[in-house]
Amino acid sequence: MIVALMNDPLLILQEKVALHRDERAYKKLFLFYYPLLLRFSCGIVRKPEVAEEVVSDVMTRIWEKKAALSLIDNLRVYLYTATRNLSLKHLAKEKYGLVVELENVSVLCDIGIPSPAQILINQEWKQVLANAIKKLPPKCQMVYKLIREDGLSYSEVGQVMEISVNTVDRHLNIALHKLIDALEPYVK
Repeated sequence: MIVALMNDPLLILQEKVALHRDERAYKKLFLFYYPLLLRFSCGIVRKPEVAEEVVSDVMTRIWEKKAALSLIDNLRVYLYTATRNLSLKHLAKEKYGLVVELENVSVLCDIGIPSPAQILINQEWKQVLANAIKKLPPKCQMVYKLIREDGLSYSEVGQVMEISVNTVDRHLNIALHKLIDALEPYVK
């Protein structure tokens, strides 16, 4: 683990928080993970203020773990799983229906310095893509977002969603095929 610590700044921060109660390290971890987890929670609870509360609770629990935090092998998976569980718990408590939408996710279409016409085309393209993503089945949306936008590996997504890596792959393939079909009329 010492070799891994030297190569991964997030593991170093995790150890500083766990073993030394380093507030600056905690703040760096918080600032790194908070926006990612907030977007993830918003996709589940669909209310930014509720998502903020959920993610704040998850991050507070990290601080409260003290030395036990050093026992977590993959903090990213742990945080996404905790965020998912707390978001779902909130939905159950409030009796909301579970609808995963990506309305708070921005789609990046950066291609240098665009002309005004290109800006308009990019905005239209972003809207078409966002609409196509919203039409995906909920689990496909979540897998797509976690892999393509949050950068999680298949195994991490499988752990977060409590599904096999093959199921993750199947959901991503379904999502990509549906997106290709939805976007085909716009690329001809």
